[in-house]
Amino acid sequence: MKFNDIIRSKATWRRLAIASIAILLVEGASAAICLYVDRIGVGRPLWDPDLQEAGRNWDDQGTIIDPEIGGYRASGAKENREFPSGLRSCGAAFGDSFVGGAETPDDKGWVEQLSHLLGCRIDNYAVGNYGTDQAYLRFLRIDDRSPIALLGINPNNIEDNIGQYDAFLGAPLVPTAVKGRFLLDPPGHLRWVPQPALDRDGFLRLNRAPAAMLPNSYFLPDTRDGPVTPSFPYTVTLVRVLMKPRLVATLAQYAPWGPLYDVRHPSGALQLMTAICQSFAEVAKSRGQRPLIVFLPGTASFREKAFHGEFEYAPLADRLRAAGIETLDLGPPLTDELSGQSPCVLFTHQRHGLSWLAPLLPCGGHYSVMANTLIAKEVAAELQRRKFPAPTPSQNPAKSN
Repeated sequence: MKFNDIIRSKATWRRLAIASIAILLVEGASAAICLYVDRIGVGRPLWDPDLQEAGRNWDDQGTIIDPEIGGYRASGAKENREFPSGLRSCGAAFGDSFVGGAETPDDKGWVEQLSHLLGCRIDNYAVGNYGTDQAYLRFLRIDDRSPIALLGINPNNIEDNIGQYDAFLGAPLVPTAVKGRFLLDPPGHLRWVPQPALDRDGFLRLNRAPAAMLPNSYFLPDTRDGPVTPSFPYTVTLVRVLMKPRLVATLAQYAPWGPLYDVRHPSGALQLMTAICQSFAEVAKSRGQRPLIVFLPGTASFREKAFHGEFEYAPLADRLRAAGIETLDLGPPLTDELSGQSPCVLFTHQRHGLSWLAPLLPCGGHYSVMANTLIAKEVAAELQRRKFPAPTPSQNPAKSN
């Protein structure tokens, strides 16, 4: 071999070695960034379920699921020591943990404080992690006939209503995260698709091949809005993750689920949520109740309002009001009450450990005691302003001695 050929050969191998090292570095960095993004609390960008963990979770929770509604098998209303169960109630409240008063003492939730202000028991039938669809089904199941029916809307319920497994959005791999969902059939009829009947093996199959088990669920892995299955090349995986609408919305200071409130979104989430709320109101009226839909803004709601001038759920509130359904949007009065303070005072968790992401996600959790108190006062004032049925005071046996 000639000397020049040897030189060219060595140069070629050197370039190949440098290129290989560069590819390895880029791939390693891409994989590391994917893992970091997966842990910053913006849903679940990657779908790589730990089946052993899923199996253990089934062993722990497989017997407490509600096969009809999904989630935990709930019975009765939340305990209220001031107005115990058995007393005649003047209203009932439905929704998720933001109605249930999670992360606050039992008597400091806004429904319980509302009961105190009204002097009568408001039955609290909220269940944590419920979507609006599940709250509506619980409302149908209970057949409550008290004068007032409240439905609390946590804005991220719009995601729950179109999905069937919250693990796609970041929840643990637990059987209580599985649910059915409503489909909106022409001309706007709600049709319930129940969750699949599961045993331990079925739950593992669901995590292994979710599209086969939950064909009607939105947010399936490797779909437009679902998590990405990590695979080589990780640079492509990273690009797919960074293009996900949920992450893009968060980085642009919108609520992660904000795009779902667009009437043009392919999921039809806004139309479905509107139909569920309308059905709630119609059934309540048929029972002789007066319904009120209460919007409960979260931390992302206040962030979107601050940066973009409007709460993300405004399109839903507008549609319901246009349909003649009574609503209470707590966003404006809570903003007024803040008087320039950070909205984080309304919530239980401060996220100081997210470094550069802290301005995007500075706080979270559920409502603080302060927020629950403000909400109770606003709801009580709204009921009075709208001349809802005057409550009949519930006689508390503990006070009658």
